[in-house]
Amino acid sequence: MEYFLYILLAIIVLLAMITIHELGHYIAGKILKFKINEFSIGLGPKIFSKTNKKTGEVFSLRVVPLGGYCAFEGETDVEEEEGEEEFVDPDTVYEELEKKPVMPPCVDPLRDKENAVEQTRSFIEEKPWKRLIVLVSGALFNFISAIIFSIIVICVVGYSVPTVTNIYTDATNAPYCTELQVGDKILAVDGQEINVMTSYEELVTDKSENKEYTFLIERNGEQKEVKVKVQRIVGTDGETEFDYMGIGFVTLYAHESASFWDALVYCVPYTLELSFSILKVFGGLFTGSVPLTSVTGPVGTVDTIAQLGMLDWRNILILLPLIASNLAIFNVLPIPALDGSKLIFTTIEWIRKKPINRKVENIIHAVGMILLLGFIVVIDIIGLFT
Repeated sequence: MEYFLYILLAIIVLLAMITIHELGHYIAGKILKFKINEFSIGLGPKIFSKTNKKTGEVFSLRVVPLGGYCAFEGETDVEEEEGEEEFVDPDTVYEELEKKPVMPPCVDPLRDKENAVEQTRSFIEEKPWKRLIVLVSGALFNFISAIIFSIIVICVVGYSVPTVTNIYTDATNAPYCTELQVGDKILAVDGQEINVMTSYEELVTDKSENKEYTFLIERNGEQKEVKVKVQRIVGTDGETEFDYMGIGFVTLYAHESASFWDALVYCVPYTLELSFSILKVFGGLFTGSVPLTSVTGPVGTVDTIAQLGMLDWRNILILLPLIASNLAIFNVLPIPALDGSKLIFTTIEWIRKKPINRKVENIIHAVGMILLLGFIVVIDIIGLFT
């Protein structure tokens, strides 16, 4: 029962991330006066929908909680023309309307130029720079939300500080590391503080024999510096034998609280570090250094959130900025059907002053969507059997 409750919570988290993304498109579209037909959370058949009588916009909740969209007027319109399409400049729309003998009802172009132009606007007729802002706003909102989630994580969860829980002994029962005692809290290594951005593992990477480190520790409420050396550690913990190069102690990581000021200072670099780690994973998929089994789709993500949440509720908070950053980066990748590929097509149109053939672009996006959905299904299936 507990697992299913966490599954439900994970779905809500994922829907919240999708809502934030689509809200970015929606708000940018409203500011730039785009015509919006529907704002939907979820895919497939509608569960609930409400229409704004003033604007005609439909707000809907759909049955499949693994996606969403903000549908703009004429976003995929294709005109039947011979040859290559010409670039449509919205500034000329009003001039063309004045030449037509029949005008839309209730609109007087001589008295209301703006309304006359809006009657004919579709997404692809808007200026390219406006479309670029709308397209990038989804990822931008996800990234901003990741920064906000990072502030929450740093304030509530804090950061991990290692505390000595056991010191290994040699064959003569002599401790390997006499400078440390059980209960010592390690605060810094060689003058570098352990904090939100720097972990103990990142500071203790050189495992060469006799390598010396200076630890700043807290013992019985007092701080002091001790020097420790890397050496060969051989022994057993009662269940398994070990033989490695290290200092010779076991740690338990405890959460150290951080101030709101710390959260403000570290939230952006913390989010950027998460983003770079995600980029490394995507890069590793293309180079082969990261196996496909390490990547999950929406179903795998929901299961991961639920499993980690059951271990410790704070894990869900920790995952929030990671998921938000992931969604932001994924959507700006130049993959057909995603915002990233639409950004490329719109930029090309802006540079060459006319669009690539709309039919060709729509086919590319349609094929890309099919392949993307197929890829997501495959990696989720692989995740179920690994």
